[in-house]
This record gives sequence, structure tokens and C-alpha cells, in this order.
Amino acid sequence: MSELTKQQVIDYLQQHPDFLINQPELLAQLELQQQVQGATSLVHIQQRQLREHNTQLKNQIDSMSKNATQNELVYRLFSQCHRQLWSNYDFNTLASNLRNIICMSPTINECKLVRYDSAFKELVKHRLSNSNHYLGRVNQQERDLLFNNDTQSTALYLIGEPSNPYAILAFGSHDENHFEPSQDNLFVLDFVRSLQIRLLELA
Repeated sequence: MSELTKQQVIDYLQQHPDFLINQPELLAQLELQQQVQGATSLVHIQQRQLREHNTQLKNQIDSMSKNATQNELVYRLFSQCHRQLWSNYDFNTLASNLRNIICMSPTINECKLVRYDSAFKELVKHRLSNSNHYLGRVNQQERDLLFNNDTQSTALYLIGEPSNPYAILAFGSHDENHFEPSQDNLFVLDFVRSLQIRLLELA
């Protein structure tokens, strides 16, 4: 008679989940062997696995809840920004009002809407030529163009095309991990499209 493989044993126990319960003397032997080896019983192993699984689920729920809260805050902020587009009739007033709204967020310490000039040429070439936006850290030279020294992570959005830029919308955060490349910025991109249309009208 050929020996059973480990997988065959696993398959059998999965098909007969009450096997060990109906074989208490075998279960006792298995528990004893586990205890001799310094481990816990099968029941305790299952309990530990369930606790670990529950912890993973709790962490996932906490992460989803945190993301949902953040998304709601972003949505509310940019809803206010959308309203500003149609109640302001010059560039500087719009830039000032957008700064006041965005900086209400406790995680954003700077917001600037600036007209493009040649000083931003390398910044656009380095950070904004591929996708018209960049999220993450910038070097000291780039930081000096737009932000204070205590800004650790940034979000940059080009208004216009790299070949014909009109303005730059920039956010800065003290938190070095607040803006990162993998971050979802759907609400912001939607606002940037509307902002571009409005600025062209005001030009």
C-alpha cells in the first residue's frame, strides 16, 4: 500500500471536518505531540489564526475608513473651489481665495496658483512634462520656487500644455508622506480641468 501524501491528508480532512472530533483519542495524541514540541493545541492554533485574520480585517477596515474620511474632506474642499471659479473675475483674487480654502485642510500648509514664467521652465520639464501633474517630494531648488523650507511633500498641476504652459497650481504639506505618486487625485484633476477653462476665459 502506497503512503498517503500530505495533500491527500489535507484533502481528506477538508472533506471530513468532523474527523478529529469523532476521533478524540487521536486528537489527544496530536495535542500531546504539539505540547511536547513546545507548541499549542490544534484548537489554540485555530484560535490564533482567527485572531490574526480578524486583526487583518480590522486593519483593512480602518484603512478604508481613513481613506473614505480623507476623500470626503477633499471632495468638500474642491466643491468650494469649484464655486470660486465662477464668482471671481481676476487671477489674483481667485488665487487668494483658493489658497484660503485649500489651507483649511490641516494636512496642507501651502497652496499657490501662479502664472507661468521662465523661472519654472526646468520644473515643468523635470516634473510636469509627462502627465501635467506630479505628487511627491521636490529638491531644494524646486522647493524654493514655490514653497517654504518646511514643506516636505508637494502636489503640482500644470495649467495648459508643457509646450504652452499658462499657470501652475501647487500644494505643499509638512508631512513628507502626504503627497505621493500612488495617491488618488481624481477630484483634483477634475478641478484642474475646470480651472484651466476658467483661466482661459479670464485671460
